[in-house]
Amino acid sequence: MSTSSIFNLNTDVENLPWLIFSLCNHVYAIHSKYVTSIMVPPDRITPVPEAPDIYRGIVEIRGEVYPVLDMRRLFNYIPLEKECAEFVEMMNEREKDHIEWAEELKRCVKENRDFTLTTNPHACKFGLWYDEYKKNALNANFSLHKIEKPHEDLHRTADLIAEARKLPDSVEKHRKIDELLNLVTEEYVPEVMAIIDESKRRYSSFYRETMVLLSTGESNLAIVVDKVLAVDEVQMIEGKANMHRILNSKFFMGVAHNRRVDDDILIIDEEMIIDKADKDIPKTE
Repeated sequence: MSTSSIFNLNTDVENLPWLIFSLCNHVYAIHSKYVTSIMVPPDRITPVPEAPDIYRGIVEIRGEVYPVLDMRRLFNYIPLEKECAEFVEMMNEREKDHIEWAEELKRCVKENRDFTLTTNPHACKFGLWYDEYKKNALNANFSLHKIEKPHEDLHRTADLIAEARKLPDSVEKHRKIDELLNLVTEEYVPEVMAIIDESKRRYSSFYRETMVLLSTGESNLAIVVDKVLAVDEVQMIEGKANMHRILNSKFFMGVAHNRRVDDDILIIDEEMIIDKADKDIPKTE
């Protein structure tokens, strides 16, 4: 078990930064005055009978016992394992969609009938999802960015084939159509499938959970987050201090911005979650 100690509790707290992290494509921050270490969650976490299910259990680190709070569960987000499984399942369906799209295109050419599926790369199920994904996802799944050109090329072939069918020269018409279908079969579809497969692998590997250790000197707590984004200063946004009421959570103190993060950052009251853990999982002698 490796840990990364980033703060000394004796440091002047006024000069300490904020620890900024992601959870389910949202951004949060806690003040670092209680943060002692960042580490990979251990494989073995001891369950605590009858503890609320937002806790994974307890761990002992350097002789200290830490309740392990799953922050996704605290905020009622989908579990990470389920999110990854749903992403893979969805991408599998999009693979099937494009294989069927290409097969239908070939059938239409063979049967000399119009192709009625969408030729707009932004209107297919994958395109609709991908456009939204680009806007909202914090996941740095760069492999998916490579799909735009082959995906557009794939859909454009249907329009190019429709144009080719209008050619007056029969030999040239069939040559052009065969050339386009060959691109679909040998180049565009395999490339789209390869990028989708790569994105499935990267999606799961990107979300390697991080455990942040908090200590007041008297109480300890470990929180599990998706990814630590930065340790930096934040600027509070005036007028959004009551955002926690809108979001219906007593654990939020306000909203902030950071130069490295585009999204609003929800500020968590770290003392409140530590106090909650003390009440939920009493110390054992």
